[in-house]
Amino acid sequence: MKKILSDVFSLTVLFLSLAVLFALIRTNLLWGDVCFEQILVHVGQGVSQAGKEVIKGYLLWALLPAFVLCIVLALLINKNRLLLAIAFLCLIYPVYKTQLISFLIYQNTPTALYDDEYVDPAKIDFHFPDKKRNLIVLYMESMEKDYTNPELVGQNLLPNLSKLAEENISFDGFHQLENQDYSIAAMVSSFCSVPFRYAPNKNYTVYNNFLPQLVCYPTILEQHGYKTYFLKGTGLEFARTGIFLTAHGFKDIVGREEMKESYGVDWKKFQGTSWGLRDRNLFNLAKQRLSELAASNQPFLFSLLTLDTHGPDIYLDKQCPQSFNDDRDVIFCADTLMAEFIDWIKQQDFYKNTTVVILGDHIYTGNNPLYPKHENREIVNIILNPSDTALTTQERKWTTFDLAPTILQAIGVDVPDGKFGLGRSLFSPNPTLREKMGQKLDVEIMKSSKIYDAFNTIKTTFKPLYNPYPTWDTEISDNEAIRSYASFAEVAFNAVWADTLSFTLPPVKKDNITLDIRFRILFLDDNQRTVKIFANKHPVADWVLEDKIEQPIYKKITIPGNIIDKDDKLLLEIKTDGFGYTPVGIGLGIERFNLRSD
Repeated sequence: MKKILSDVFSLTVLFLSLAVLFALIRTNLLWGDVCFEQILVHVGQGVSQAGKEVIKGYLLWALLPAFVLCIVLALLINKNRLLLAIAFLCLIYPVYKTQLISFLIYQNTPTALYDDEYVDPAKIDFHFPDKKRNLIVLYMESMEKDYTNPELVGQNLLPNLSKLAEENISFDGFHQLENQDYSIAAMVSSFCSVPFRYAPNKNYTVYNNFLPQLVCYPTILEQHGYKTYFLKGTGLEFARTGIFLTAHGFKDIVGREEMKESYGVDWKKFQGTSWGLRDRNLFNLAKQRLSELAASNQPFLFSLLTLDTHGPDIYLDKQCPQSFNDDRDVIFCADTLMAEFIDWIKQQDFYKNTTVVILGDHIYTGNNPLYPKHENREIVNIILNPSDTALTTQERKWTTFDLAPTILQAIGVDVPDGKFGLGRSLFSPNPTLREKMGQKLDVEIMKSSKIYDAFNTIKTTFKPLYNPYPTWDTEISDNEAIRSYASFAEVAFNAVWADTLSFTLPPVKKDNITLDIRFRILFLDDNQRTVKIFANKHPVADWVLEDKIEQPIYKKITIPGNIIDKDDKLLLEIKTDGFGYTPVGIGLGIERFNLRSD
């Protein structure tokens, strides 16, 4: 029996090591080098939204070879120690290529970057013009300015965007920040002027929280009366994009599923890449929504993210020519589709009071297949119809951090000293952090910071809801029903994670009240856990939980009737410690409860 267990363990470790190795090789072939942090962000974060072809590719070219090679090695080698040694060797390449060691070191190396340079937008006194300008921000997936260089790609693949750049405002000197060359990171840094950092100790994967204390410019606009709308051709679950946008100023967000529900779009019929909707159909939907926003007589922020140029299975629109018979056709087509959309915008009445920003969200992740050895790559960036108050100082060294204050000033907002987060307006004479720090900026943004950690905290200051409890001896088990008694709560693992419940009790009660409650516990360490329950600030229960306790747990708590106030209000507080990593920092998830009068 011992030999069998040893064999199973060795083969399992070998298979997992081989699977990691082949999966990373597959990733490198598709997207070039990716960092460990980027892998953490995407694996498990709506990975099913990545597209069937991408997932099938990993099954075929990663898991299947790993399984076959594992079997072959097991048949050739009958020594578990040697198999484990091979498994260890298989992990050397992934550890090196993903910069895992650097990630772990930087996670525990503090930086003074935020102490010295971060300007909290929540504390900035923004001044808007009397007539607020509309803002349209159009992100083009992986769109690089270098596609205009005939020496690299044969001819200018972006003739329309090149003309727009020449006739309007465009900045040279862009630098792609380290480990920020993917869409969710690009949106965080361009909307909020800070890098996106994976927070393994901040409950990132468990509940609906995405840098909740971070202030971004869509929030500023929304607070000043703007309607805010974001359109995306893929599912919003991927990399938790929808959660980020919802938490940072966008009130209306439409992704792949919402298109079908709200607009009747059959995205499968109009699917481009395996990720989602074709850009032509995305632009058609954008025209419809922009017309509706303009008719509201409110200033608006409208933003979208294109998809046809998203690797690895980029999509060539059927109405576009095939001149090159390679990826260049898709780039040329994307330029045409964007130009047609811009022409439509210019013909609309709302354009005269609208600033339009066209941005590559980031450079192509990893080495660009059209010019794999080219360095110093830049994103497309064009500002059309800016406010008269925006000045042009175009020779800068800048990053996506600098977009937020630049865009705000482009619509006539007074940004004191041009500073917003870690960003500095490119219309301001103040140096950007790239100009001030050079390459050191890339190192500092990967380090830890208490200020950045605070962006991930959740403030639980609340007022009890005191919703009426239906009748005595009624079991509440539906998650939404449980949440109706909690001022702050999240649903995960089919339980409600909340540290308070509040009720207005039925009027007829006797001496004592009994609370029957069923909890789910989340353990991720070997510590004991203490739990204390307070009813109207009075302690009514106190117990210690061991990690081997059988789940779920049932508790019967007696609440003295004399602590209930004259208004029949009951506030329950659940205080825990020693739980470590748990949803919303609370160690107990509430599955159901029942209040009985005795």
